[in-house]
Amino acid sequence: MTKDHWQWQPGKVDLSNRYFELKYGYLSRPVARIGISDYKTFIVEFLLNINDDIELLKKIFAEVLEEIELYLINNNHSDPVKYMIDHTKKCSNAYGKIRWYYFPKGANKSIFLSKESLFFDKVFSIKKLFSKK
Repeated sequence: MTKDHWQWQPGKVDLSNRYFELKYGYLSRPVARIGISDYKTFIVEFLLNINDDIELLKKIFAEVLEEIELYLINNNHSDPVKYMIDHTKKCSNAYGKIRWYYFPKGANKSIFLSKESLFFDKVFSIKKLFSKK
């Protein structure tokens, strides 16, 4: 593959740099981390628990690989990193089976639009509309 195309390789993600975390379904722990290098390469670190059911692990692994290929490698967007950062803020991410979280460089908290934040934002905006202030 040429340097004009993004690619991924397995490895250890540097948490002091910017990265994505992927969570599967309603599992609270991440199943993968994706580091972003300066050389059009994503470093993918799988965080699968080997004590989990083998069939579940196969399913998670296959779906994570499919997401990486779809959104990062085979994406027609000129900047797949920016595309995925924007994706973390969309409703489709909050409702998807695999949810993407973005951690900017040096951040200890992710950027993620959750179902709960959507609900509370709407409730508070409606309350403001009917408040006497």
